[in-house]
Amino acid sequence: MAEVKTTGTPSVQSVPSDPEKDANVTAGSNNPADEYIDPKIERSLVRKFDLFILPMCALVYYTHTLDRANLGNAKTMGIQTDLGLVNNEFSLVLILFYIPYGICNIPAALLAKRFNPARVIPLMMLTWGALSMITASTKNFGGLLGVRIVIGIVEASYMPCVYLYYSLFYTRKELALRTAAWGFTGFIAGATSGLIAWDVSQWHRSLSGWQYLFLIEGGMTVGLSVLVFFVLPRDTNSRWFTPEERRVAELRLLKESTDEGVGKISWKAGLAVFGNWHVWAFAAMAFLCGVGVASSSNFLPTMVKRIATSTPKANLYTVGPNLVAAAVQIVSCWISDRYQQRALVSFCTLVVSMIGFILLATLDLVHHTRVGYFITYLITFGTYMPELLMPLWMSSNLTSASARAVALGLFIGGQNIGGILSSALFRDEYQPVYKPALIAVAICQGLLLVGLLAMRQVYVGLNKKLERGEIGPVVGMEKNPDFRYAV
Repeated sequence: MAEVKTTGTPSVQSVPSDPEKDANVTAGSNNPADEYIDPKIERSLVRKFDLFILPMCALVYYTHTLDRANLGNAKTMGIQTDLGLVNNEFSLVLILFYIPYGICNIPAALLAKRFNPARVIPLMMLTWGALSMITASTKNFGGLLGVRIVIGIVEASYMPCVYLYYSLFYTRKELALRTAAWGFTGFIAGATSGLIAWDVSQWHRSLSGWQYLFLIEGGMTVGLSVLVFFVLPRDTNSRWFTPEERRVAELRLLKESTDEGVGKISWKAGLAVFGNWHVWAFAAMAFLCGVGVASSSNFLPTMVKRIATSTPKANLYTVGPNLVAAAVQIVSCWISDRYQQRALVSFCTLVVSMIGFILLATLDLVHHTRVGYFITYLITFGTYMPELLMPLWMSSNLTSASARAVALGLFIGGQNIGGILSSALFRDEYQPVYKPALIAVAICQGLLLVGLLAMRQVYVGLNKKLERGEIGPVVGMEKNPDFRYAV
């Protein structure tokens, strides 16, 4: 971020230790922790962030979720029969999609750090939208597999890039609710995909319903990517912000991270992540989280179909669980920001979803369809919450943007590899109940619950040592000794 001169700027000044003696203290203290930020200008700055950043990132996540959900809906619309997929070839398509989706996250995050996420995100969005449209032209297993692998490579950029982009503007106390804003859109996308699938499945035209599904959703993505490219701010030097707001933005971030400069990568800080056991612990938890996320995303339409009486109803019935989950997510993220509790909020919501997976696997839903449909609401209730809060929690405890880029790549990679396990678990021979798969998902969520509490206690212990002076300031925060780890 370019340095902004602060001479004569009323928004930033050193806090006087004695108002009578130090009333003429000038701006620009070398210690950001000692500099005062005018709340009025900070509120104006954050409002502009919310105006230009949140809607655009929400649109990106909307299209990203559409693409992740459409293959599950296409399965209920006959794509397996039309392409001649046999045995477990559909599951294999999902598995091989998640391999590049899981290993390309670190390169994507570093690419965004080097060339600016605001440029990389819409470019990747345009690409996966075009590939989604191409999916409609596939004729066999090989064609579908090839397109999905390339989509996996491109879509690997999304999650680490957006989290990294958010960290360039928002403080860690503001992140959860802002992340929920585009996460909310993801649930709306899941509902939209169900509605589109429900509609096109009743068309009787030259193409199959699943082909129209890919064409419509892919075309929407391509069109929206152009809008995102021109609106999304590159940084706070954008024309949207005043000089006073730029200085405030700089100070806000200096209180929480080191200044590496725009377009630069600190390889020392980035490589140090591989020796940080905290990051690996988060990556392991991300894997456990990813099993549930992928199971809900890819197989919710299939699970609902065993409850519904027809394919159109199966697609339509996915709308309700997604909308309720969206509301839960907004409220939960507000609570997380209000009380600065990432682990406990993730824990409480995830317990509900784990119970849902257990009930879905063990109850006789063939004869109790209404109960079964209610359980799908439990599944979406908290499955996605750790996916949103854990990367915010992890990156808040890293003070280098380069370290965050690598760590977010590891985290999202671990989560996506969890999708591989999910795809392997939901085998055709387990249908229609998929009992072994659902039990396995519940076990993964149980282990994740233990991990959330364990990591919280680790950071609580470190904060107590910082308070007592038993350990020195956090590396990179020597000028801000008040820095504490997020819990």
